[in-house]
Amino acid sequence: MWRMTRRATHAEDRSVTAEEPQRGAATILVAVLMVALLGFAALAVDVGAMYAEKAQIQNGADATALAIAGDCAKGLSCTTAMSAPANRLADANANDHSTGVFSVTRPNPNTIRVETNAREASSGSDSFSLFFARALGIESTGITAVAEASWGPPNSGSTLPWTVSECVFRRYLTPSQLHELDTTGSFTGDPTATHILLRYDENTPDYPGCATQNGYQPGGFGWLETTDGCTADLDVDSSVEGQPGNHFPTAAECDAILATIMDQPALVPLFDSATDGGSNTVYTLVGFAAFQVTGYKFGGSLEIDDDLAPDCSGNCRGLQGYFVRFVTLEEGALTTGGGTNFGAIKVHLTQ
Repeated sequence: MWRMTRRATHAEDRSVTAEEPQRGAATILVAVLMVALLGFAALAVDVGAMYAEKAQIQNGADATALAIAGDCAKGLSCTTAMSAPANRLADANANDHSTGVFSVTRPNPNTIRVETNAREASSGSDSFSLFFARALGIESTGITAVAEASWGPPNSGSTLPWTVSECVFRRYLTPSQLHELDTTGSFTGDPTATHILLRYDENTPDYPGCATQNGYQPGGFGWLETTDGCTADLDVDSSVEGQPGNHFPTAAECDAILATIMDQPALVPLFDSATDGGSNTVYTLVGFAAFQVTGYKFGGSLEIDDDLAPDCSGNCRGLQGYFVRFVTLEEGALTTGGGTNFGAIKVHLTQ
């Protein structure tokens, strides 16, 4: 029994001796894996934070570019708009209200480019502090964002099914604006805010000075054909068919629009010729202007009168209002091109 016990003790000693190096190797492996796990934690947490910061400063760059481009599109000085503190919207889009706008440039006459970077609110340094990555010796990193916004006249869009003569529109530009429009394809400032009446009934007289261009629409206004809804999808330099009547072509769908038609300027296509007549009228479109409706008289009892515009009584049918400069940032409503700028302008992000 003594020998058997002795042998068992020797076997246990050998087992303990063999396990000691294995335990040391496991400790080293755990330490290595902990470093790797810490690295992955740094990657997950810090990269996620970097993406969130990138989104904030990108929103700030977008907002700043659109604000400056919007002022330029309205005819304000781009140089002034580019330096105006009110247009520096990058800080407002950051959670810590601190973003660096280190570059605002104008790469071409109709484009604004804004470059921003992450900035520490406490120190003012142009960097973004990291968290877990500090354990690996990486304290901070740089994050930048770029946005470009352009503006220009639309060459296509969806509008109410109506059209106005280019000749009538030109009557409400000053001589200097007309000269600028004819020589550059654009003009600065607003059209003269004279309240006018655009008649379209059968007794409409010729609009003074526009009889030739207006053709079969002596009042300089007409309805466009539409088969569904209350919009017409139009392209500049195209011909579209007209539709006679004392009301919107699709009255049932359009009646609801009358409740808001005077809330803001509306896009209106301009024509430079109207051939044939009645249901055969064909308009040739040359661009888009903006018209602020202030009154109207359609068929039936649909009527709101503007005392500042010429009277529309009896059998008169028409729209009252005035031309304006109108800048829109609405997505998807318009596409911009290089056509003539009649005062309706789309501002959009290009980068």
